[in-house]
Amino acid sequence: MNDIKTQLRSIIVQALHLDQSPETIPDTNLTSALGLDSINSLELLIWVENHFHISINDEDLSVSLIDSLDVLAEYVERQLNLSQSVGATVGGEA
Repeated sequence: MNDIKTQLRSIIVQALHLDQSPETIPDTNLTSALGLDSINSLELLIWVENHFHISINDEDLSVSLIDSLDVLAEYVERQLNLSQSVGATVGGEA
């Protein structure tokens, strides 16, 4: 999960055009620390989806998802595992 968090920090810096190094992105309170509004948050999640090739379900969209790197990294990891297991199932049926 640390690798995912490292990637998320870089994505945050790129997506939000921040003038700071990824290492300075905090683990928690991202919305207030980075001044995220709803537009920034959606843009960030689109970057996350594109980078990791996952889909974030509409019902999972919430401030708590983007306010903590741990929560977001765990979500990404679950989605990656889900897509891998679906891919293995589909590939196995062919």
